[in-house]
Amino acid sequence: MIRLVRIPEPPDVHAERRRWAYAEAMRGALPAEALDRKDGERLLAELWHAGWTDTEIAVHTKWSTYTVGRIRDRLGLATHSTNHTRKVS
Repeated sequence: MIRLVRIPEPPDVHAERRRWAYAEAMRGALPAEALDRKDGERLLAELWHAGWTDTEIAVHTKWSTYTVGRIRDRLGLATHSTNHTRKVS
């Protein structure tokens, strides 16, 4: 008698790579350009909500300030001034 064994589904390596890339971009080790659009927008929004200015986000993500401003505008977020008070966690 032949016994069939259920073969497990292969791991979702794309999801693992996305999580890794997002974490690396969040810590500034990977340019945000390596992220897909949704993850790049999420990264920018998180930094913006932490009180970062466009220039600070641009330096950290290795995007231009123009790109940061364009994405921020698309997300409906206002510009933070350089004297913006940051949230402390």
